[in-house]
Amino acid sequence: GEPLLALPSVVQAYKLLNKQLGIGGRFITISTVGVPNAIVQLAKSDIKSTLAVSIHAPNQEIRQKIIPSAKAYPLSALIKDCATYYKITGRRVTFEYTLLAGINDAPEHARELAELLRSHDLMSHTNVIPWNPVDESEFARPSRNQVYRFIQELEKRGLTATIRATRGLEAAAACGQLRNEHQKNPLPIGERMAA
Repeated sequence: GEPLLALPSVVQAYKLLNKQLGIGGRFITISTVGVPNAIVQLAKSDIKSTLAVSIHAPNQEIRQKIIPSAKAYPLSALIKDCATYYKITGRRVTFEYTLLAGINDAPEHARELAELLRSHDLMSHTNVIPWNPVDESEFARPSRNQVYRFIQELEKRGLTATIRATRGLEAAAACGQLRNEHQKNPLPIGERMAA
């Protein structure tokens, strides 16, 4: 689910992990698609976690097609809240950007994303994530060359970016693929896992 819809519980869980279990804040990531006002509230909560924002598009039009909830939280407001987060905390924001072939993976999309992120007083890093193919999905994975062109466009404009390594793709065990397989072939009711 969306952690920032339960911000008090997230802050409580962070404190438990950090204070009681001794896990350093930089090893704890709070990932969000964005909830109006919640990122600024997170910044004010004085926790030292990493903020990862699932942005997935360089503009509002594409983002709404990919993320239906984006209609309620315009990209301009989301980026402004991320800049406020950086101003309050001094911590860089990580942006998650899933590349979808023919939808948001063109060099002009990378240029537009760079312009958007550089237009705010904001230190950031972009994780570029090639789409993991899933049966019956309308999306496709971009070519390796397309992924590298996208990264090069970001880096030419002074942004730091990393290609997220995909593991399990060949066995249909990468992110999103297992969920889809179990939706198609759920375990029979009453079947127990072997101990």
